Amino acid sequence: MLGFPIPYSEELLYSTIARSGVHDGDVSPKQLLEKVFNNRRVIATVDLPSHVQAVANQYPDSLGMDAKTLIYRHTLWPIYAPFLPPDRSDKVIKWMSGSSQGAAHLASGIVASRVKTKGRLYVCVECLKEQRIKYGECFWERFWQIPIVNTCPKHGPLNKTTIVIDGEHRHTFTVIEDAEVLGKVNATNVDKLFSHQVSQLMQVISQGISPTQWTVFYEQFASNLGYLNGLRIDHSRIYDSVIRFWGKGWLQKAGILPSYIETSWLKALFRKHRKSFSFAEHIVVITALSNGRFSICEAIDKASSIVIKSENNIPPKKRDLNTLNMLSPDQIDWEVLIEAVPPKAARLLNKALYARLYRNHYDWLMHINSLFHAEKVVVNNRVDWPQRDRQIAQNLRRVCKNLSEDLKAPRLSRTFLIHQLENRATVEKNLHRLPRSSHLLALYSESTDEYQARRLTRTYLDILKNKKHIKRWSLLRAAGLSDERMTDIVSKLLEEILSE
Repeated sequence: MLGFPIPYSEELLYSTIARSGVHDGDVSPKQLLEKVFNNRRVIATVDLPSHVQAVANQYPDSLGMDAKTLIYRHTLWPIYAPFLPPDRSDKVIKWMSGSSQGAAHLASGIVASRVKTKGRLYVCVECLKEQRIKYGECFWERFWQIPIVNTCPKHGPLNKTTIVIDGEHRHTFTVIEDAEVLGKVNATNVDKLFSHQVSQLMQVISQGISPTQWTVFYEQFASNLGYLNGLRIDHSRIYDSVIRFWGKGWLQKAGILPSYIETSWLKALFRKHRKSFSFAEHIVVITALSNGRFSICEAIDKASSIVIKSENNIPPKKRDLNTLNMLSPDQIDWEVLIEAVPPKAARLLNKALYARLYRNHYDWLMHINSLFHAEKVVVNNRVDWPQRDRQIAQNLRRVCKNLSEDLKAPRLSRTFLIHQLENRATVEKNLHRLPRSSHLLALYSESTDEYQARRLTRTYLDILKNKKHIKRWSLLRAAGLSDERMTDIVSKLLEEILSE
């Protein structure tokens, strides 16, 4: 696209796309999606957007605005990248560059994380004033939208806005001028310290650190700071230090208050890492145990420099001599048995044979069993889907009844109707299990013809009510329609209205 705006420093890619719509005078959100992505189904994502390559294609090569640069400098990716394995980090970048369909959020751990994303967009009022003076316009900074962050490192507490993330208009890139600034959030000195650490993290460009490196780092970290009880990690002292430094109230509000149980995230952080931990959990522990002397950036540098010995030097196990010669009678009997039934059933049929092979030909047994594994069929009986379908259908009928007589309601699309339900995520992801609800959605959702006709009718009645003279151009303008977007059926309805 000619004249596509260059993102400002620390500007969200979401904001840059929104500004491009204003610069080009795009009134329709779908029109903007068509111009930028050539795809009208792209969702306006704030943290980890997809289709970044389509945005990078808007710039000449001389600017160096490739997809990877945009991801690291204009999204929230830097707070997730250092804490993911390198192979998964590469996959997330690939998904963000192209079509993600939610894979980037799943692989980065956002969906299952204890740290929840913000439900609306935030701003710093003082930063907006500086932007206006320096650039002549305002934009969404990415730091404001980071989870748990409540303060600007320069000016203090952030302000909420009326722009809701993942709301009904999820295809709309909203410019900051369209947002209404609400009151300031409550912030403490602890919030300032946390924001300072996060601001440093946002400048780190990391290719990912393996779980093994983080495991070794935390072992050394606890040992160097004296958090040991003999040769073991002293989890109780670590817990006390974290609670004393950050406070229970702040940790609970952030959603990362550790517990005493064995499965607590705080204990798991100092054990072998079998999963990734959020940026907030790393910052909380590193800052508390070092009493603020050790930053998250120093921890990332230290962990990434740890060299893990390769396992290629480990001598291989002795090969079973029978694999070099002919198979034994037991092996032949087992091959015949598992050709008839899966390995688990074969084991139950002849336990003695399995025991002999396990003792004498273990490697061969594991290999041959892996070739004949039966497909695992999982039947989920936890939810009574027919009953849930009936309940959702009842709620849907009630919602549609309330909206049916409201001429000022937005388009009753399937997505809009689903968003009126309390358990909208369940409905969206399980429509194939909800035949009644799917049928009702198809029945009650409005087509483009129906929606445009309703808008035209509503405007016509308002003009009659105010006893104003009806003109074609004023009727179209008030209804938000145009000759280009209006369907043939609505055009005929308009002519009938004007003839009357």
